Amino acid sequence: MTPALILACGNPLRGDDGLGGWMAAQVQEKFTRSQVEVVASQQFTPELAEPISTADTVIFLDCSAKEEPGKVSLQAMAPAEKLPRLISHHMHPATLLRLSQELYGRIPRHAYLITVGGKSFKMGSQLSDAVRDAGPAVLTLVDEIVQGANTLRWNLPGSEQLLVDESELTTV
Repeated sequence: MTPALILACGNPLRGDDGLGGWMAAQVQEKFTRSQVEVVASQQFTPELAEPISTADTVIFLDCSAKEEPGKVSLQAMAPAEKLPRLISHHMHPATLLRLSQELYGRIPRHAYLITVGGKSFKMGSQLSDAVRDAGPAVLTLVDEIVQGANTLRWNLPGSEQLLVDESELTTV
């Protein structure tokens, strides 16, 4: 099981919409592969339901055209009540959670959507200062969620079986 799955969305050629890929790279630098799995894509697509089904925690990262530029928002996510009649190649995180539940019979225990308000979505690969300045706050939120999920995971009955490599243990 994947402890935490980070799904970062955005088009790197559309200004601030490139936030997802930029943040995905920062998350990969900060965390080890045993802590998080990072997937960056231009859209949230139905194919992401499978890795969602194997995660304990999922964090969706995206830029928002509706929020004030640079504003970081965190929202707990739950599966949509039902699947839409038409499934396209761009899906809302709640719909992906429902699809994971329908296809694989499982959803993560924790799911969050982190968005940053974008300023410019014009052609180009530059992020606005407002979005770039929000990066550290996003990384802090991701860190808090991942660390909190790890604490909860290790406190579950039987969680001691999750430690595979004894070299990860520190002796005092």
